[in-house]
Amino acid sequence: MIYVFVGIALILFLMTVKVCNEWDRHIIFTLGRFTKVTRPGLYFLVPFLQSVKRVVDTRIITYTVPLQKGLTKDNIPVEVDAIVFYKVNDVKSAVLNVDDYHRATQLSVRSAIRDMVGKSQLDELLSERDKIGDIVREHTSELVTLWGLLIVTVEIKDVIVSKELEDAIAREPAAEREKRARLLLAQAEELAADAIVRASHKYAHDPVALQLRSMNMLYEMCMEGKSTMVFVPTTDTGNGMPSIIGMESVKGMIEQHPAREFKPEVQPEPLKLPD
Repeated sequence: MIYVFVGIALILFLMTVKVCNEWDRHIIFTLGRFTKVTRPGLYFLVPFLQSVKRVVDTRIITYTVPLQKGLTKDNIPVEVDAIVFYKVNDVKSAVLNVDDYHRATQLSVRSAIRDMVGKSQLDELLSERDKIGDIVREHTSELVTLWGLLIVTVEIKDVIVSKELEDAIAREPAAEREKRARLLLAQAEELAADAIVRASHKYAHDPVALQLRSMNMLYEMCMEGKSTMVFVPTTDTGNGMPSIIGMESVKGMIEQHPAREFKPEVQPEPLKLPD
């Protein structure tokens, strides 16, 4: 009999003494009514009258939102997924105000993401993910605050578009870079043309400078070493460069001695044949 009482007392003791972990909160109900939220450590319950209805984890919970399909404001189909970090801020509200705060929070985030996609342009989704995540967090926090929850942050993980549209988007920055390159090239050509015009004015008023420039050009051509070059001296044509194979000198000779009939001064004797 003593062993029976000892056994019953041991069972009652085990039913009375409870331990709460540091990150947990136990919700105590007495005869169906909310009594208190326990703190971490050892606490006691009244057997058969009090019970632990829920154990709430107060650590930050990570939830990966599955791909949500939707149409952007500019009617482009996309798929968006995200990562949500939230925690229980008010344990009593999380238990009494909502059936399943985990599922309710996750459904609320999904709905907010789809609503955000419909109100945003594709360029905003691709380039302003942090801003879009903040909008989703603010929109969701208005609802989950009633459940005692706190949305820490929402990070837009990926925005997926069709392959054809992805190729078109990739061509757009390439075209923009090509445009900038062509504009820079045109500006360089304009600057070079202006510089050449200024140089031509200097050469026109300074023949020595033109001659020095010509000699430098000849030096650069000789330094290439790819072929043999022969320079024929010519008359001074005033252009600072030797004419090709002395054509200026030939031209001058023709101008000085116009074409005339050729007559030899000594007539050849007639050829005599032997007898």
